[in-house]
Amino acid sequence: MLNDIETKNNLGAVPPIQILLAESDPAEIARIRANIDREFQRGIKVAKNYDELLERITEQQPQLVILGRIDKFNYLDLSRECHKIQQDLSIVLLSQQRIISESFRQLVKTCGLTDVINQDPTNLNQLFQAFLDRPVDQLPTDRSPQPTIDTTSQQPINRSRSEPPIDGQMMLAGLEEIVAISSRSFGALAQGNYWRKTHDRIVDEFPFASNWSADHFGKLSCHANILEQELTAEDIQSLRVWVQLFIGECERIIIDFEAMLNDSARSLAAKHLLIKP
Repeated sequence: MLNDIETKNNLGAVPPIQILLAESDPAEIARIRANIDREFQRGIKVAKNYDELLERITEQQPQLVILGRIDKFNYLDLSRECHKIQQDLSIVLLSQQRIISESFRQLVKTCGLTDVINQDPTNLNQLFQAFLDRPVDQLPTDRSPQPTIDTTSQQPINRSRSEPPIDGQMMLAGLEEIVAISSRSFGALAQGNYWRKTHDRIVDEFPFASNWSADHFGKLSCHANILEQELTAEDIQSLRVWVQLFIGECERIIIDFEAMLNDSARSLAAKHLLIKP
């Protein structure tokens, strides 16, 4: 019996979509493959590193890139290089966060990606089905919520789309971008040492910083309950102090390191964190 894609092909309705999964972790690739519906298996290809990703986009012109983690590169740099090759390419970020906040979704979109989803297999299959059912240029790419209503006046509260509320997930993304940029100059162990050393110096003065941590390899994280929480000015200030102390450690080796970060930062979150407290 023909499956759905083969039936549609025979009718001349919808060809199989060409999906490119960008992911360096073999275990993650295996997990995704195991959970993709059989009807989508034929269209999916894998790129395991930066060079392979750009090569496959050049040669195969996929309709959709699922952007996981590529070693030594952040999603902002990867999406920018992909769009240099294929300007209208749809790129969906695959996030490890269980819950995707709307502010983080808007941040991803302002950086040129189509959308962001978490690793729930249902989300991937629904995404693939949407591309199968409708032409790419007809897919909705903006799922932002309706304007918030002030219940006292029933008037929309004006909020710039380029300035979403700042929550923990947005700040984590900004910190991860700073880590990725710093990786061009410092190894993982050096970064881990700098982030941990400076974190120890601020937790007493800024209790909010205790919700954040860095491991020995420079991977930053925060408590799950902070991810969706809208941060106060004081919360953000503590993270800026942490970033500035980290920069101070790095400038013991590279004197113009702060200027390099400012020149390289692309996202609203990273630029926000680089403002001096």
